[in-house]
Amino acid sequence: MTYIVTRQLQWSTGAAVVEISEGGWDYTNPDALSEKYPGEFQEYDDPREAVKTAIAVANAWKKDEPTRKIGIGAGFTGGYTMPFEPQKMDKLKKWAKEEYLRLPKCARCGKLIEDSSRSAFCIEDFDEPFCSEFCAGETYRERYCEQEG
Repeated sequence: MTYIVTRQLQWSTGAAVVEISEGGWDYTNPDALSEKYPGEFQEYDDPREAVKTAIAVANAWKKDEPTRKIGIGAGFTGGYTMPFEPQKMDKLKKWAKEEYLRLPKCARCGKLIEDSSRSAFCIEDFDEPFCSEFCAGETYRERYCEQEG
């Protein structure tokens, strides 16, 4: 799973919202403003990093436009247009933590498997994913090669 951070002026209300879209580029709402602050339009594999970036972007935007009310929202559009409701910081951080916990991790080292659809390494007859060829190979050697010798 990837997450992307954008600034939006929502079509339905005109509200200023920094959005964290699950699914990356293809699942971003179409009202995104041009990139202005560090971290916008970047994809994140770790939702905690996406929330941290969204908070930094919102703070920078507030500094530039102190009279504008700016919120932060997270969600999944499913490929449609769906403005995200602003959420409280503690709820966003809780969401990010829960998202992170459910994401696939390497069976050997515990590292987050970045965009598991593209970069997970698997070994036949093993149910676990691995983050790298190294972790997959080491696990294979431990389970099969050391038993044979």
